Amino acid sequence: MNLGGQELRILAEIEGLEEYGFSSILAARPGSRIADEADRRGLKVFRVSMRGSVDPFAVIRFLGIIREEGLDLVCTHGSKDGWSAGTAARILGKKVVRSRNVANPIRSHWAGRLVYGPLCDAVVTTSEFIGKGMIKRGVPPEKILCIPTGIDLRRFHPSVEKGQFREELGVSEETPLVGMISVLRGDKGPDVFLRSAELVLEHRPHPFFTLVGDGWMRKKLEDMVAGFHHKERIRLTGFRRDIPHIMADLNLLILPARVPEGVPQTILQAHAMKIPVIASDVGGVNEAAIHDETALLVPPGNPMALAQCIERALDDPGIMRRLAEKGHEMVTSAFGLEAWLERMAHLYQSVLGASPTAGDGPRPQRFRGD
Repeated sequence: MNLGGQELRILAEIEGLEEYGFSSILAARPGSRIADEADRRGLKVFRVSMRGSVDPFAVIRFLGIIREEGLDLVCTHGSKDGWSAGTAARILGKKVVRSRNVANPIRSHWAGRLVYGPLCDAVVTTSEFIGKGMIKRGVPPEKILCIPTGIDLRRFHPSVEKGQFREELGVSEETPLVGMISVLRGDKGPDVFLRSAELVLEHRPHPFFTLVGDGWMRKKLEDMVAGFHHKERIRLTGFRRDIPHIMADLNLLILPARVPEGVPQTILQAHAMKIPVIASDVGGVNEAAIHDETALLVPPGNPMALAQCIERALDDPGIMRRLAEKGHEMVTSAFGLEAWLERMAHLYQSVLGASPTAGDGPRPQRFRGD
C-alpha cells in the first residue's frame, strides 16, 4: 500500500478544501500508507477493513461513520470503497462523488455498473483519456468531469535551492543527473528506466542516474542494478519527502510508464520547476507531456528507445530548455493548486445543491461525448 499520486491528491484535497468551508475525514484500510500519513498531518482518520468489492461488514462500518460524523457527501476512490462506502451513503440518502485516477478499463460486472451508476452522482477523472475510456464502457458522459490534479507552485518552482541532493549523491554540478520519481511497481516502468540507464552508460560514462521512490519492486530493482557493469553510476534512494529539492538538481526527469495512466503529477511538478521531461506515450500522459512541445515522448516498454532519447536530450540541452519553458507556461496557466481546489469546491457544492461560493474561477469540464 504505497503513497503515490492518488493518495497525495486525496490528502492535498482534504487539507486544501478547508479554506472553502469543507470539513473532511479520511477512511482507509488498516496498515495503509495514506492512513499513516494522514495521522502525521493531524487529519482525522478512520481505519476500515474492506475484504472485497462486496463486503457487508464494511458497509455497516461506513454506515456508522457517516451517521456519527454527520457527513453530507462521500467521495470514493477505488473499487472496494466505491461499493461499500457508496452503498452506505445511498442507504442514508447522502451524495456520492467517485474519483477515477487510473486508466485501466472499468469492470463491466454488476458491481462495477453499480459503482459508476446508482452509487454515485458524479465521476471525477484526472485526464480526458480516462474519461473517454469510461464513456466507452457505458458511463454517461454528462456524469463525468475531468479535473487534473493541481500543483502547489509555492513548493514547485524554478527558484528552489539547488545542490542539496547532488551533494548527498556525491555528484558534481557539471555531471548530467537523470532521475525517475515514482512508486516502484511494474506499470510505472522503473526497470525500463534502469535498463536504459545502463545502455546510456555503455556509451557515455559521465551521466549519473537516480531512482527515487519505494514499492514492492525495490528489492528486485536493487538486485538488477547489482548486476550492471556501471552500477556505481546508478542510485536508488527509497521513499523521499524532499521532492522539490531532488527535482531542482535534475537535468532530466524520466517517466517510462508501461501502461496508460492519467496526467501524472510528477510531470506537472517538473514542468513547474522547468525540468525537462521524457515520458512514455501512454494514456493521458500526452495531455501534459506534449511531444516536441513540452516534452519528448517514447514508446512504452522500450529501454533502447528511451536510452536514445536520453542521449539526444543530453546532446542538445537547448531543445530541452525550450520544451521546459513551454511546460512551465502550461502548468502555471492551467494546473495551479488554487484553480484545482476551486474546481473541486464548485463540483461538491453543485452535487450538494448549494450555490458556489469559491469565487469566479474556472468550473469543472464536463464530458459531452465524442
